[in-house]
Amino acid sequence: MLLVAALPAAGGAATARAGEGAADVKPIEMVVAVDESNSLGDADVERERDAAQRIAAGEISDRSRVTVLGFASADDATQHPVDEVCPTTTLDPVARNRLGDCVRKLARRTAAQGTGTDFPAVIQQAVDRLSEGPDGTPRVLFLLTDGKLDVGDSDSYGAKEHRQKNGERLLTEVLAKARAAKVQIRPLGFGGRIDEAALKAMAAAGYQEACTDLPQARPQARVVPDATTLAGALRKDFAAARCLVSDDEKYGTPPADLTVRISPLATLASIVVSKGDPAVGVTYVDPLGKEVTSGEKRDGSSFERTGGGQEVESLRITDPRPGDWKVHLDAPEGHRDKLASVGVQWRGALRSFITMSPTAPRPGQRATVQLQLQTRDHEAITDPRDLEQLRVSGRLTGDGFDAQPVTLADNGRDGDTTAGDGRFTGSVTIPATAAGALHLVGVLSAVGLTADHRAFHSWTGGAVPEVRADVQLPKGVATVHPGGTLPVTVTAVNTSATTRTLVPDLADAAPGDLTLSMPRLTLAPQQTVEQHGTLRVGGGARTRTLTASIQVTDTTGAVRVLDAKPVTVKVVPVPSLPARIWRDWWAAIVPGVIVLACLLAYAVWALRDRERRADPTGLVLRVLVPEGSGHREGGSLTVNSGGTVPYRFDVADETGDDPRLEPRPDTGRFHLRRSRRDGGVLLRAPGRAEETVRIGSAVPLLESGALLRIERGTSGRAHPVRGALGGLGRLLGGHRPRRTPPPATAAGPGRHPGTEPAPGELHPDL
Repeated sequence: MLLVAALPAAGGAATARAGEGAADVKPIEMVVAVDESNSLGDADVERERDAAQRIAAGEISDRSRVTVLGFASADDATQHPVDEVCPTTTLDPVARNRLGDCVRKLARRTAAQGTGTDFPAVIQQAVDRLSEGPDGTPRVLFLLTDGKLDVGDSDSYGAKEHRQKNGERLLTEVLAKARAAKVQIRPLGFGGRIDEAALKAMAAAGYQEACTDLPQARPQARVVPDATTLAGALRKDFAAARCLVSDDEKYGTPPADLTVRISPLATLASIVVSKGDPAVGVTYVDPLGKEVTSGEKRDGSSFERTGGGQEVESLRITDPRPGDWKVHLDAPEGHRDKLASVGVQWRGALRSFITMSPTAPRPGQRATVQLQLQTRDHEAITDPRDLEQLRVSGRLTGDGFDAQPVTLADNGRDGDTTAGDGRFTGSVTIPATAAGALHLVGVLSAVGLTADHRAFHSWTGGAVPEVRADVQLPKGVATVHPGGTLPVTVTAVNTSATTRTLVPDLADAAPGDLTLSMPRLTLAPQQTVEQHGTLRVGGGARTRTLTASIQVTDTTGAVRVLDAKPVTVKVVPVPSLPARIWRDWWAAIVPGVIVLACLLAYAVWALRDRERRADPTGLVLRVLVPEGSGHREGGSLTVNSGGTVPYRFDVADETGDDPRLEPRPDTGRFHLRRSRRDGGVLLRAPGRAEETVRIGSAVPLLESGALLRIERGTSGRAHPVRGALGGLGRLLGGHRPRRTPPPATAAGPGRHPGTEPAPGELHPDL
């Protein structure tokens, strides 16, 4: 249990301490014992090597010490059950970089080396090594094995028929020694035939007290059935042993970008990358997109990278920037087949303050309690991923009664105004026997988190206090821009016989973030005063939620806090000019945009319709060749513009007996398009101005006297208006089949060029 709480002693603001920082992380003594017996396969031993490196790489204190042991059995006098693969070493950066070299010596034993599993021998040696460390330092044995005791071939355990029994008896004895030496045993089960019951028994037989009195922190056995579950099982076990917070691993094969989140609660974090291949390169990028360099200090953070040339490496970050960190994996060809994992584990510190209303409740009165949690930067904790790790309650003590528990919740019910805002609310009834001082403290239960230790000190009030004050703030979470202000009002009443001086003050805020501007209140006897002030927000270029408390203290005589209220402010950067325009004028902009879009759509449609109306596709062009006193029909050309208007064509063999019309999109001398006004055709010939030609009539084409007649083809389209009128006329006047034009003459098909239709005859265009 970690005590948290807050409100400073009456009479002024106090600066909260964030609890345990990176420099205060206590070291531990570790032994990693790796099973090399014949009951495991080569792949299992390879995973054990990876696990041993992960444990060392993930340790957050560079003052911790680790020893790596390989063990099997001694089946004759020339063999040793335990090999000290990596002697005890302090995990400074140099040792971390070299650890992979000695861990690679771990290998499955051959028959000539002893292939059994001697747990008593390895646990005894682990206890000896761990006991060499300073008293009071936590001692942890990570036992990587399948859990099967096998000493049947070891002469040191007596006659063959009694060896296994003797081994079991000796195992019980060394486990008792481990408990006495305060050694936690944390087994991780590897292999295809894991004896989970034996692993659980060894975990339960060792030392049971952990870094915190929570069930998830106590030693327990974990099973690693395959390579994909190694990271998760090891993460949970190591995080529990070190009271760290950890998230699920991310997996990928290089090249890949994997993202892990570091909480704003973290004061010390370690990103652990299991590459599976030393040739894999790793790049770390912070939430601002900046690449991290080992050894640098930036933005209040410091970085230490180790294990760059090994299968497992890590980046240790002190005071990390919260947010999403990108880990980029890359590798040369031939080294991209192994699955890599990236995980983060961290520990953190919280600030908090606690208030009670009324401040001086009477015995038997019910009081409201509010506990506000903050990050080390005095920002509110609002992310559900952070809040779900917290279990918050309170405890009230004082004169004349036993301690009273206070249930607190951040669920938006039973007096809690907003769920998930990091402000936990509850109530407590002041015992009827209370007389004198009251002390309210918050209690935080969480793995990997520490907090400040400050209590709210008050007293039991009389029937009606002589001096009273009330702080009035905007309800809920106020949103302001940097440099903006919020109104604060204090109403005070003095019914005593003496003049009182009341001091409004701001607590639990970082310097420069929030500033309270309000003068002292001097109240004469029987006077009521209403004082107005402002709470000003400091600068900043990012969105954040700040919390603080505003209190009013009576400084006359015995200093007492008359009222204290929490305040939460969401600071939002000033929006850009376009954003402000949108914010202020969106109600007018949206309809305007819709109208503009409609007009634009209509303009596009009209333009396309204009082009469509001008397209002469479907018309038939026919040459009328002079013959005798008239003309005979020559070759024809059906127009297909392909969407290109005007349509261009030319005449081939124009001086011959049979001139031909040919489409020439780029070089044609004749241009043809429909007229959008009257449904006719506009023709431009060389040396002549553009002229209107009615469909069915003929116009001069060549100096030789040849004419051009424009006919409606079977696929041609009628002018939409004229076509509609013609259809209406046919509907009203009965169907009249189109008359077949007479043979062409010099004047055209049955009439001279430019002549009108005969009476009662429909124009060919209709």
